Amino acid sequence: MDLKGFSDKRICVAVSGGADSVALLHYLKTNERACGYTLSAVHCEHGIRGGESLSDMQFTQAFCERLGVPLEVFRDDCPARAVREKVSLETAARNFRQDVFAALIAENKADFIATAHHQNDEAETVLFRIARGTALTGAGGMREEYGWLIRPFLGWKKAEILAYCTEHNLAFCTDSTNGDLGFTRNRLRAEILPALNSAVDGATENIVRFAARAAADDELLYEYARALLREQSSENGREYTVAFCEKKPLFYRACLLALKGLGLDRDYTSAHLDGVYALQKSERGARCDLPKNIEAVKCQRSIVFHVKKEKCIWVKSDEKPFGLDGFDGGRYVVNVSKTPVENCGTWRVLRVDGDKIPPTAVFRFRKEGDTIERFGGGRKTLKKFFNEEKTPVDMREYLPLIAEPSGEVYAVCGVEISEKIKVDEKTNNLLYIQILQK
Repeated sequence: MDLKGFSDKRICVAVSGGADSVALLHYLKTNERACGYTLSAVHCEHGIRGGESLSDMQFTQAFCERLGVPLEVFRDDCPARAVREKVSLETAARNFRQDVFAALIAENKADFIATAHHQNDEAETVLFRIARGTALTGAGGMREEYGWLIRPFLGWKKAEILAYCTEHNLAFCTDSTNGDLGFTRNRLRAEILPALNSAVDGATENIVRFAARAAADDELLYEYARALLREQSSENGREYTVAFCEKKPLFYRACLLALKGLGLDRDYTSAHLDGVYALQKSERGARCDLPKNIEAVKCQRSIVFHVKKEKCIWVKSDEKPFGLDGFDGGRYVVNVSKTPVENCGTWRVLRVDGDKIPPTAVFRFRKEGDTIERFGGGRKTLKKFFNEEKTPVDMREYLPLIAEPSGEVYAVCGVEISEKIKVDEKTNNLLYIQILQK
């Protein structure tokens, strides 16, 4: 990693007291002046190993003081956290560290957090993810720079780090739990990778190279997938539309981009993505529930993702004779004006010939058997009209109509008018129909 690219930045190093993080802090401190960044450190005491853990904390404090690097210490009871969050001890400890790092960034105490992950860690991570059935994204492993997280040692081997510690007479702590083969990572480190390297010369480096190629392929697929994605605003707030696509690698990635845009970057499964993919073959309006209250809805030739709002049951008003005083329909209010008005949000202002609207016309809501003579010609059922106009299913019931009580529709307020009341060169009574959402 080119450290000169971090000139004038504040780098906070995560220091556990182990060989990797001690070497990283020393290395970054040695290059601080030449590269122009400002260094600090953070230590997370997990409350797992009792007196040994406290000793590591004290060692880290003394080491940072000797180097002249300011240190912040955070402490937590991770065994209790694991029970509370119903996760493994490893996951609870990782969540604690991630919360601490994110807080340091959010509180503007650092621009980057540096961790001491190295080449062997990368190989372990890739093997672990493959064993758990990861897709290409997971096989891509770790990145040297990912947002505010940087890994300056990712290209270093463990042996090179230990040699650095020897060369600079750096003492470090040894975590006794590293020998506990009950932890998956420890078994990979102590048994699986050594066996692979014994069977295949250079296995660790080959796995790392594979991860780099997988990451490059994955990035290209995401680039193509973005062409399927569109962000927009609606009554549900921000939403994302993903165009239909039979190619799963592209469709799934576009869906993941949509989910990430709505705040979901974990806790989803392949079953969730399979469910969204199946919506393409379902009836229009079919839905799929996802974590964090996100919903995927099938529309015409696309899937729309949004965060569900609490369902509101609007009270619809009774039908009322059409007139200039408009109509309060419950969810939407209709204004009728003789002077021009502007469009409001996604709804259109309709221009109609008021003299062509029969005196029997009323404001009302849709009924079974309603039909409309489309603007430009062609009679349609109102249901087919809504489908062709891509009117959201949950809005159709509440959109006020100008219609005959018997079934002839002259206007779907905010959407379109019938051919029968269109404005022409003989129009003397031009009216503007506008709807507003309450």
